[in-house]
Amino acid sequence: MIITFGRQHGTRGYLIAQQLAAQLGCNYCDKEILERAAENSHFSREILKSYDEKRVFPYFIPAVGSIEVGGDFRLNMRLANAQFDAIRELAEEGDAVFIGRCADYVLRDRPDLVRVFITAERDFRIQTVVENSELTAEQAKKLIKSVDRDRAGYYSYFTDQTWGDPACYDLTLNVTRIPVEGAVRIIRSCAEAILQDR
Repeated sequence: MIITFGRQHGTRGYLIAQQLAAQLGCNYCDKEILERAAENSHFSREILKSYDEKRVFPYFIPAVGSIEVGGDFRLNMRLANAQFDAIRELAEEGDAVFIGRCADYVLRDRPDLVRVFITAERDFRIQTVVENSELTAEQAKKLIKSVDRDRAGYYSYFTDQTWGDPACYDLTLNVTRIPVEGAVRIIRSCAEAILQDR
């Protein structure tokens, strides 16, 4: 069983994914993707993290001394491919729950895949960010907009799909009125129904 999560910022998507993975006894793959990508490539964890799910600019020029480049070298493509290879490798190791990084698209040909997208109303998301940070409501609003813009841009650059489009997922769940435990139950039930005959 492979379950991938796309999520808007401030929806507690990572908490839902963590609890689901714990219940199912699956590997939880979030920052672990970066760790594996760093192990398997010449990129450091720090540079992978700095471009993690960020909008891609086609003609990126790195800062002097940050990394060696030459010709038409495309740093962001190489970084993304390192992560995508890590996702495929982790998926081959057993049942897993993946967070973001186009995992739903990278693993789209697997028959054991369940794709989930977590959304919520704006005020709920702002409040969630405020409660988990030292930001004001206005700062949280700006952060949410920035993070979601980056995630959407990253996703659209590396896939032929639209981030958050319900047609691209097996389940799109609005968690505004659903506690984390309830969301886990719903997703688990959906995943089991989808995979019961496979």
